[in-house]
Amino acid sequence: MNKQAPPPEVKAELNSVPLVVKQFFISFFVVVLLMIVVTYLYNFNRLESDVYLNGVLSDAINLLILICIFAFVQTSVVAKRSYLFLSVGIFLWSVGLTFDFLDELVFQPIWVGIYIEDITRTLGMLITGFGLYLALTDLAKTREQLEEELKTDVLTKAYNRRYFYHYVQQNQSKPHSLVIADIDHFKAINDEYGHDVGDQVLIDFVYQCHQALGEDVLFARIGGEEFAMYVATDDADELHATCEQLLSLVSNVMVTPSKTLSVSVGSAIKRATETFSSTLKRADQALYLAKNQGRSRYVHKP
Repeated sequence: MNKQAPPPEVKAELNSVPLVVKQFFISFFVVVLLMIVVTYLYNFNRLESDVYLNGVLSDAINLLILICIFAFVQTSVVAKRSYLFLSVGIFLWSVGLTFDFLDELVFQPIWVGIYIEDITRTLGMLITGFGLYLALTDLAKTREQLEEELKTDVLTKAYNRRYFYHYVQQNQSKPHSLVIADIDHFKAINDEYGHDVGDQVLIDFVYQCHQALGEDVLFARIGGEEFAMYVATDDADELHATCEQLLSLVSNVMVTPSKTLSVSVGSAIKRATETFSSTLKRADQALYLAKNQGRSRYVHKP
C-alpha cells in the first residue's frame, strides 16, 4: 500500500474557448477558402487538358472530411491551447488541400504547388498532429481527475465510503483489521461554533491523519463525522499502536484556541472466514462501547 497521503489533485485545462473566438475562426476559415478559390480561378483559368474524375473526387472528399473535422473542433469543448493548434493546423491543411483540388481542374504553376500547396499542407498536418497530442494529453488528465473525484471526499480529500468499501472487498483475502473512528460531540461543535468551524475541524483531522498514518493504513471518510481505516495487519499489538496513535494525533486539532478535538475508536481483526460486513459490524460494536464508556477512547472487539 502506498504512503498514506492526500489523494493528488489533478487539474486539466478545459476552460471553454469563448464563442466569439470560435465565430472568428469559422468566419476566417470560410472567407479565406472562398478567396483562394476565387483568386485562383481568376488568375489561373486554363482548364487542364486531362481531368481525371477519380482524382477530383478523391481531393474533394479529403477536403470535405477536413472541413467536417474543423467543424467538429469548433463545437467541442477542448483546452484553449489544443483548440488553437487544432484550428490553425486544420486551416493550413485545408488551404493545401484546396490548392490540390483546384490543381485537378485548372492548370497550376509549379511554384504554387511547391511553395504554397505542399508547404501549407505539411505545416497543417504537423500542427494538427501536435494539437491532437495536446488534446489527448488533456483528455488523459481529465480522466485521471474524474477517477480521483469518484473516490475522494469533496470536503476533506480523504477517500470516500465507496472507494473504502471497494478497496476492502478487493483485499479480503489479505490479513487486515478494520477501524472506525467517530468525532466526539460533533453536532455540538456545529451547533455552538457553526458549520464552517465544523468543516474546518474535519479538514484538519484528515490532514493530521494523512501526515501521521503509515503505509499500511487506508484512511477514509465514510459518513458525516465518521471515519474508517483499513490496517494491513492482523497483529493485535500493531493494531493497538495504530489506534492509540489516532487518539493522540487528534489532540493537534483545535476546535477553538482553548478546546481540542477528541474521537472514539473501535476496531476488529478480520477472522479467517469472516465477511467484510461482519468485520465492519464488530468494529462498529467496539466503537459503540467506546462511546458508552465515556468517549475519547479506544475499544477493540475480539
